[in-house]
This record gives sequence, structure tokens and C-alpha cells, in this order.
Amino acid sequence: MPRLREPYPAGRRAFLRLGCNLFSAGVTTAVLGPLYAWRIEPGWIQVTRPKITLQKLPAALEGFSIVQISDFHLGPDVKIEHVRHAVALANGMHPDLIALTGDYVSESADYIAPCAGELALLQARYGVYAVLGNRDQLTDADRLAYGLSEAGIVVLRDEARAISIGDIRLWLVGLDDTGYTAFNGHLPGRARGPLQEKVAILAELLARIPDTEPRLLLIHNPDLNELFQGMHLDLALCGHTHGGQVRLPLVGALFVPSLFGRKYADGLVQGPASPVYVNRGLGVVPPPVRLNCRPEITLMRLSRG
Repeated sequence: MPRLREPYPAGRRAFLRLGCNLFSAGVTTAVLGPLYAWRIEPGWIQVTRPKITLQKLPAALEGFSIVQISDFHLGPDVKIEHVRHAVALANGMHPDLIALTGDYVSESADYIAPCAGELALLQARYGVYAVLGNRDQLTDADRLAYGLSEAGIVVLRDEARAISIGDIRLWLVGLDDTGYTAFNGHLPGRARGPLQEKVAILAELLARIPDTEPRLLLIHNPDLNELFQGMHLDLALCGHTHGGQVRLPLVGALFVPSLFGRKYADGLVQGPASPVYVNRGLGVVPPPVRLNCRPEITLMRLSRG
């Protein structure tokens, strides 16, 4: 009996199966990708644990732990449960110090009450310190600073505080944000005066600190570090850029609100005056999506280089 011929040769069938699989994968990605970026990744907090090596770190600060949280953006796109979860994660790390680097609310200063209510539960051996971000300046900086202070958080507004650790002092220097940010590599001309003012303020603050004592700078926008060349700083902690929020494979962040491209997108980089750690932030700004760029809480430990 003659054999019935199959409608397609084996190679042809394999090619068709591959085509169907690719089509199905494409449809699934087109449908589930936006859903994942909108509903899943923005709430999926990642705890990063960089080891920060500093050449002049005093022996008493070996292993000193700092939790950094930034860019909460509590508001229409970020719910209070997200902040509450971050607070629980931070407390579970039992850090020596907690640093908050700005942008607590979005759209309205009214959100500071619930936000500060959650942040009041943060616990660290040597306290919780904060600076304000550009969004805070655009809402009501004084009201936000008051709300955080009432929650037991030390808000550094162009000032320096020392904490005693054994027989040494660690200086925390905090600068208010100017409220200006770069878009597409450009900064408004009117921002240049406030930026230079911050440089002068920082120089004055550092001049009051003994040269032998370590200085940790808290500042929201990492771009300002490029203006601090020649100043004595040991480490700067920043936020603001959110890692770009959306990163494509082989391409990286599509947009970073910085004058310096992707240099200050996230993570540990070297600035002119010191190493700079840029936290990806907890919340989002519109469009409220994250892709390959999870929200971040940083647990860093200092070590001597």
C-alpha cells in the first residue's frame, strides 16, 4: 500500500511550530508586558547590598550599616501600603543609620501626613536623617519638612550634624534640592544661580568640619556632585533619577533626568569629590511604570579600603 504523504515535510512542520511559538510569545509579551510594567514591577521592591569601600574610613566605622530609601512619591500612583512595606523591610535590616533622600509626595503636600506617619516607625541605632527633593520643593517644602520632623526624623536643610560613634564623629551634611531638574540633557538657565548657591553653602559647611572627621553628604539630585570638585567628601547618597524607570535589553534606560546621561542613573559611581550612590527610588513618576528597573532599598556597609 502506498504511504500517505504528510501535508508538510518534517522541516516545514518544525518551521511552522517555531513561527507559531514566536507569534504566541509576541502576543503574550504585548499583552502581559505592559501589565507587568504597570502592576507588578513597581511594587516589587529589591534590596541591594553594595559594599562601600572608603580609603579614609576610621576603624570605628568598619561595618557601619546604612539603609537608604529615596523617592517615595506617595500620591495617586503610589499607595501607602507600598511605603509601609518598605518601612518593614528597612526595620528588618536593623541598620545603624537610615538616610532618606527626598521626594516624599507627588502632586500635593497633603500626602505628607500619611507618609510621615509610616516613616515615624523607622528604627535605626543612630537615627533617621532626611533631605528634601525637587518634588518636595514644588509642593510645600516647609510643610513637608515640618511633617517629617514631627515624625522624629532629622531633616537637614543646608546644614550639618555630627553623630558620635565610639570616640569618633560621623558628619551628615544635607542640602535642600534647588527644585530644578535636567531634561534631555538641558537645564533651565535660571537654575544656574541656585546651583552655585548650593556650592557655596556646601563649601561653608565643610569648612567647619575638622579634616580628620568623615563626611557623608545627603543630596537628592546627583548632578550637583559634578560641581563639588576639590571638596572633601567621603560619600554622597542621592536619588532622583529612578534608574530611568524603564530599561530595555541591550539598550538600557530610555530616559534619565540628568545632565550627564546615564552616569547617575543608579548604583555606585565616582563623582569629582567622592563616590556617589544613586538609589533607584521606591515610587514612580508618570508614566507610572517600571521595567527591568525595580524599586530599591539600599543596605550598604562601610569598609576600609
